Amino acid sequence: MKKLQQGIRFLFCISILTGLLAACEKPDNLPQLEIRILDINEQPVAGAFSALFETYEDWLAREDPVQVWRRSDSGGKILFTDLEEKIYFIYVRNSEADNSLDEISLAEPLKINYKTEVTIHIR
Repeated sequence: MKKLQQGIRFLFCISILTGLLAACEKPDNLPQLEIRILDINEQPVAGAFSALFETYEDWLAREDPVQVWRRSDSGGKILFTDLEEKIYFIYVRNSEADNSLDEISLAEPLKINYKTEVTIHIR
């Protein structure tokens, strides 16, 4: 009987520990996309604006961006967070150039727990 009680206590402790460990697991993070914007001389472009679109048609019309337009930092970078696992169309512009002649979409869908980094050239 004593061994049965010890076995039950052991199983009870294991189930509590398993529950605690599950509660400590890191939750999934939504995909992130970091865009690095370069000019024709391969130099970072500060102050450029960018938006993401779900469809090519929205990209063409520059309507219904997924999130608000973002502005690049001094290193030419913009970070979009809390995205979905899908392919996005990217539009980047500054006062004199945009990316309509170069890269406009991701090659594959974004992934949970990852930050995808892409370089976009504007001319």
